[in-house]
Amino acid sequence: MNKAIKYIVLFGSWLLAPGYTKAQDSKSLFQTANTYYQNKQYEEAEKMYTLLLKKDKNNANAYYNLGNTYYHLKNYSNAILNYEKAKKLLPDNKYVAHNIELTNNKLFSKIEFSKEFFVTKQLKNVVHTRSSGSWSVFMLIALWISVIAFCIHFFTTNKFLYRTGVLFFMATIIFAGFTYSSFKSEHQHNFAIVMQTNAFIKSAPVESMNAAQAVQTGIKVGIIDTDKNWLKIKLPNDKTGWIEKSSVEMI
Repeated sequence: MNKAIKYIVLFGSWLLAPGYTKAQDSKSLFQTANTYYQNKQYEEAEKMYTLLLKKDKNNANAYYNLGNTYYHLKNYSNAILNYEKAKKLLPDNKYVAHNIELTNNKLFSKIEFSKEFFVTKQLKNVVHTRSSGSWSVFMLIALWISVIAFCIHFFTTNKFLYRTGVLFFMATIIFAGFTYSSFKSEHQHNFAIVMQTNAFIKSAPVESMNAAQAVQTGIKVGIIDTDKNWLKIKLPNDKTGWIEKSSVEMI
């Protein structure tokens, strides 16, 4: 009986060993990379973080630290790419958002963005500072306050409670809109960073066309369409055009 139990334990350990070893390897790589980073050995840190992300593609902290590493190496296009990947996994992280803004200031001294109505633009910025999960919590809180206020008003006919219920019901609708907008933004996988130094967009996906517009390295673009080795992209100023796939890297 004891032998049987021993074999079962050994067999279970054998099954769990690969997953456990992988976790240990990832942790060890992360610690090694962090040590290199803290010692300002950024080239070595970059190698370790990159190796770690090949094993663990959903490691937000590794993307963030790799972004910091590239920032110190003055490789701002790769820094912004990894910050954006970290943001995809940690949409509410204020440090990631700050570093994206900081790196964009290094990349773009002057860039033309969409001439969007100021209030609309500011509203979008506010919405995207929080994740859909955060907005949904606010929505549920507002909804419950509204329901409770209406229920109490039904028995007491208190006008203040009625106005409170109406106010929070309106807030529920607004927060629902914010939740949807944020959720839609989080689950769009059609964004990329231009990585090639001399990248150009064209009016059609044809190699021989002469008419082309230069695109700055490190800029975040939306992907609208694909055609073989070409991508139709949308720039921050809302201009569109075709660019070779090799010029960008998906977030």
